[in-house]
Amino acid sequence: MTGDAAPRGRPPQAPGRLRRLGRQFALAVAGVAALLIFTFALPSGEASAHDPEKRPTSLELVLPVVVELGAHPLARIRLTSGGVPVPGQLVSLHLGTKVTKQITTNADGVGTTEIGRDLSAGSYRVTATFASTASLQSSSSQTVVLKVRPVLLTIATVPSMPGLSLVRVGDGDILKTGADGTVRVEVTTVGEVPVRLSLPRDTASLRIRLAQWDDGSVAPTRKIRIPDTLQLAVGLQSSYPVRLEFGGTDDTRIDAGEVSLVRVSDSVGQEEALTGTDPHWLRSNAISRPTSGLVSTPLEYRVTEARLDGADVVNRGQQRFIIDGPLTLQVKLLVFNLVIQGRDAMLKTPSGERATITSPDGTERVVELDRDARATIRLPRGVYRIVLAGGIGTPLSTPVALSRDQTAEVLLVSLLDIGLVAGVGLSVVIGLILVGRPQVLRRRRRGSAGGPEDPGPPLPTWPEPAVGGDRPPSG
Repeated sequence: MTGDAAPRGRPPQAPGRLRRLGRQFALAVAGVAALLIFTFALPSGEASAHDPEKRPTSLELVLPVVVELGAHPLARIRLTSGGVPVPGQLVSLHLGTKVTKQITTNADGVGTTEIGRDLSAGSYRVTATFASTASLQSSSSQTVVLKVRPVLLTIATVPSMPGLSLVRVGDGDILKTGADGTVRVEVTTVGEVPVRLSLPRDTASLRIRLAQWDDGSVAPTRKIRIPDTLQLAVGLQSSYPVRLEFGGTDDTRIDAGEVSLVRVSDSVGQEEALTGTDPHWLRSNAISRPTSGLVSTPLEYRVTEARLDGADVVNRGQQRFIIDGPLTLQVKLLVFNLVIQGRDAMLKTPSGERATITSPDGTERVVELDRDARATIRLPRGVYRIVLAGGIGTPLSTPVALSRDQTAEVLLVSLLDIGLVAGVGLSVVIGLILVGRPQVLRRRRRGSAGGPEDPGPPLPTWPEPAVGGDRPPSG
């Protein structure tokens, strides 16, 4: 064994192999890096842009820059090569990072399409791209920013009610009407939106109710589609408290508790029966829907009936009123003062202690007379029967048709009247007897003078009856 021999078990030339492997790895890394740099340095599809065998292309994009929500904006592209139109090529339209449409160019190298439907409000970056072909290089258009503006939803109140808490649109807050009685709200999305009425609570002086929407529906919630419907109208009815007060024709106050019923009718033909003494809620307006839209009409009311003691004490429709807020209504009733004077039937002297009055419905009331046999009472119009009581004698029933203030004399036939009548009657009988037999008077006059009495006219004589065979035959 010589000194030049290598030690056993050690590989020869190990440092040279390591250097070769390092150089190969470095070359591979450099190649990959160069490929990546080349790939990302060029737009997509343009890796062979400098291929002298392919013609360069140019792509233009035209579209509106601002549209309203729900609009369908059109994009127009034009593909040329060296100023010459390129027909029959496919161009992609990008909305942001997504391809939204693909367009095939016509003979003029032009294509048109909608960018998209139902875009929400906001800003969108729009770009068109053309991929390379065997003979054409790829190209991209400039980026255009499309702005979609929100739309304005308008909800009007009929009649106009400013400052009124009215509706919720979608999941938003309750919206109030402005000075013109209208709600205006921006809507940023396309599609169905619920509109919910959110009217204020009733107060002591006002109640508001839904009459109808402009489409005729009466539900408090309706759905509309944006942007197909941007104008709404809602018809509202207002009701106010009406307190009734009553007075006679002479403005004398009458307790409301005495009036059992008041009936009123409005100008659209609806009737209301009002009972009790609490305020009554009456509508101030009516909502109609002719061809031109919703219309609010003030209501006029007429008093058609008022019941007092069973009698109707108003002339139908004579008293009218309108309601534009809380109201105290003065209702004039046909109630009159009746003075009852009790008198003796013949002597006409005051007579009687009480008077019984029978109303048209059969109700009776008793009125105490004063020392002059007189009383004053207020009664509804109607026909009454009055009878005196408390005196000695026979009362006479007196009918009274009350339609104004008046005095009624009610008679009582007293015992003195009966005696006078009897005496007068006896005198008349005696007088008739004496007139029919004057000889009685003559005899009395002669007897009183001391002369012979007048025998008067001869008495009639009758023939003596026949005796025996002289009796006349019977028959």
